[in-house]
Amino acid sequence: MINWDDAKVVLAVARGGTFAAAARTLGLDETTVARRLSRLERALEVEVFQAYDGRRIPTSRGAGLIAQAERLEAEALRLEHLAGDSAEEAVGCVRIAATEMIARHILAPRIDELQKAHPKVTLRFLTGHENVSFARWETDLAVRLARPERGDLLVRKLADIRFAVYESQSGRKEGEPTASRQWLTYHEDLAHLPEARFVAAKLDGAEPLLRSNDLDGLAMAVESGAGVACLPMFIAQLAARGEGRGLAVVREEEDLNLFREAWLLMRPDQREVQSVRAVADWVVEAFRAVQPNLAGKT
Repeated sequence: MINWDDAKVVLAVARGGTFAAAARTLGLDETTVARRLSRLERALEVEVFQAYDGRRIPTSRGAGLIAQAERLEAEALRLEHLAGDSAEEAVGCVRIAATEMIARHILAPRIDELQKAHPKVTLRFLTGHENVSFARWETDLAVRLARPERGDLLVRKLADIRFAVYESQSGRKEGEPTASRQWLTYHEDLAHLPEARFVAAKLDGAEPLLRSNDLDGLAMAVESGAGVACLPMFIAQLAARGEGRGLAVVREEEDLNLFREAWLLMRPDQREVQSVRAVADWVVEAFRAVQPNLAGKT
């Protein structure tokens, strides 16, 4: 059995992949991280990590130790939330897993509203396309663009997000067919997404001019006149926040009926934690505020 201090070192190395990354996470220096891990390995007579290609990879026995450290982390976080919940107001840090698009354009602009209502609550955004684990307590809330098919989670639908095919408003050429234009689309690891499948059908095996997992990058490339892309309509329509882009819907594709659903996910045992509940309500209100834009209504 390892203690919580040792568990934090093991988890930091496992998640960062190097002593340097772990040191940054823990606020220590590399030498201290290496020394503490070495001391743990000697005490338990277990090699937790092996060095491979400049990174630290868990051994088979180390993987079991990491799982034990994750259980300790889950319990520590549970106690932290319970301690915060004993106060008369919402207190503590709440983690939200969401795509960068959602974090940047929907949630981040409204953090001041949360701060005013709950001044003792802080946030941590976990952005990316990979799903984080509720079971390992990697997050408290998650916003996903598909309803989970399994898992003991509380789910709430937030919105329908409509997509359209866009071209540059300034660079458009009257009468030019879409088929003659360059397509810009998503990385291969996102090929399962409905918007990526739509573009793949248009490409019919051809290679697009650009692949990216960054929606803002795709939108900027379209705006520059590089080609056309299938994007969420609110990326082009949030003019109310001064973010309107020089994009126009491609006329031949304006009847595209493509939507993604946004869902809020929460562990059932977090429902009564004041800080998590407060942030969940704030997420719902943030989506409600931009619902017309998400649905493609001007």
